[in-house]
Amino acid sequence: MPSENRDLSKTQTLQGQNCLIPSDLVLSLVTVPLLGGLLVAKATAEFVSSLGVESEEVFRGSRLPQLNFPYAKE
Repeated sequence: MPSENRDLSKTQTLQGQNCLIPSDLVLSLVTVPLLGGLLVAKATAEFVSSLGVESEEVFRGSRLPQLNFPYAKE
């Protein structure tokens, strides 16, 4: 019986190592683009937030020119 268990563990190990690309290499190759994507997402969120603050300033009217309307003569 013990010999059957050893054979089974050998076949499982061989099947697990049958990959073309090692998982460590795949993980290390995926890490850099993932971190870069996170940095780009953070910068985009900050830009959109600052754009929203600036648009509030424009719509508040403090930077708009004062328009002089002619008064109607009665």
